[in-house]
Amino acid sequence: MLQSQAIHSAQYVGRTDRSLCVASNLGHRRICAAIAAHDPAGAAAAMFTHITDAWLIRRNGPANPTRLHR
Repeated sequence: MLQSQAIHSAQYVGRTDRSLCVASNLGHRRICAAIAAHDPAGAAAAMFTHITDAWLIRRNGPANPTRLHR
């Protein structure tokens, strides 16, 4: 539901390829699994990875983007 809202937002700028949506959903599942396992460090790491990957992939950055660091 949230993804649908984001995609249809006037502020959303990014690619919406089906494969990217599938990958995004897998990222959300990893976050959810860590939360369900009461693993705050794992949930934080999964969330950071998910946001970073989404930024790098969907925003079509430079040819050799660098990963964000905490």
